[in-house]
Amino acid sequence: MRAKDLLTAIQVDAAGEMKTLSSYTYVFVNDGEKQTNHLAVQAEAEKIILRKQHDQLLTLNELIKVLNEAKEAELFVEDELVFGYKLVKQGIVLD
Repeated sequence: MRAKDLLTAIQVDAAGEMKTLSSYTYVFVNDGEKQTNHLAVQAEAEKIILRKQHDQLLTLNELIKVLNEAKEAELFVEDELVFGYKLVKQGIVLD
């Protein structure tokens, strides 16, 4: 998924039924049977990579800043391409 596509999807959710999107705080990824929001984000040439990092929580605002800076970049969790996301109680889960 490209950064600009995720930004567009988040904007649609924020304007639609999920008007409470601004109350969503964190970005989660699947970590085996659980989900984690202990993530660091790094922008490289044409990639935005999320990596697990135990001492850091990734907020949705931080991710949006990076997405805006590299709109044409593909989004990855470690070495796997992100294809979408879903809304959860405290944030979004990247799939």
